[in-house]
Amino acid sequence: MLTVSVLIVLVASPAAARTTGHAYVLGKFGTGISQYSIGVGGLLLPLSPLSISTSRTLSITVTPDGKRVYAPVCCGVSGVLQYNIDPLTGALSPPTLATTAGGFEAVTIAVTPDGRSAYVTNQLGLNYIFEYTIDQVTGALSPKTPATIPAGLQPMDVAVAPDGKSAYVTDQNDNTISQYNIDRVTGALSPKTPETVATGRLPQFVVVTPSGKSAYVTNQDDNTISQYRVDRVTGALSPNTPATVPTGSTPSDLAVTPNGKSLYVTNGSDGTVSQYDINRHTGTLSPKTPATVATASPSAVVVAADSESAYVTNQSDGTVSQYNIDRVTGALSPKAPATVAAGADPFAIVAWPPARRSGRSEH
Repeated sequence: MLTVSVLIVLVASPAAARTTGHAYVLGKFGTGISQYSIGVGGLLLPLSPLSISTSRTLSITVTPDGKRVYAPVCCGVSGVLQYNIDPLTGALSPPTLATTAGGFEAVTIAVTPDGRSAYVTNQLGLNYIFEYTIDQVTGALSPKTPATIPAGLQPMDVAVAPDGKSAYVTDQNDNTISQYNIDRVTGALSPKTPETVATGRLPQFVVVTPSGKSAYVTNQDDNTISQYRVDRVTGALSPNTPATVPTGSTPSDLAVTPNGKSLYVTNGSDGTVSQYDINRHTGTLSPKTPATVATASPSAVVVAADSESAYVTNQSDGTVSQYNIDRVTGALSPKAPATVAAGADPFAIVAWPPARRSGRSEH
């Protein structure tokens, strides 16, 4: 079963004095990308045009310099769409299709913090991660040597550690997470020891805290989150205590605030977002009060770089929910208005500037 999430992207716009960034929402399987500026109070404001065309894609990511967006193409076409971002307006250019070694069920993509390498998961029988070098002038992707590295069965999501030294991939049919070293010169992946660590059933998405000390994985069939400690020297994962914590029904995407204090998880089947405090010393999760906030049919969540706003895509009603983040407790509360219109089937969301660590708060 193909289960994927959505990502949101925020991009700063120096030309608009009252704009703190931009957001891009991907519609599932080619229904378009909706684009917004982020105005006063973190409210999403539609750009003109609101929607631009895309192909059969399931996820998007933005480069660390905020110049480009990549979207891997799935479902029988090999390649990665590249959009350039207008530095003044934040609007996306018409896409170009990079000729790459991508497979037929490309799902998610991650870019290293230095913007020099990208990795794409492939679910349909190939069980590989595709690895690319990014041209620093044009943004074009070219396969590394080798172009692929083995992963577990049906690799789903890929995340890169903030220090750029490690990558982690969820393997849905193995109930594992594969872990890799990233070569500091070439960006090529190589397996860590051990190569995999156990997750719950049907792992979905993985996130690493801004400090790089903890990682979390949503387990869709268990309705849990696996929580891990990250070795400071090797980057290898080890289960935290307890190894899992409960969440809502069919958890999918997850996001951590830049200060490392809070984590949010979308629960697709019960129309909620779970919210947790992160212990600053151990990295363990505990539910906030309240433990959940209501939304429609959530698929993806993103946190703004200032830790004051969060956004959730709702597939069933074609909207994005927008929340304030309490500065003391980290709890979510709806903005006014609580939602904004998006294109059909909003599925993924990505943000730039990225959610970075903001000081001493994180363990």
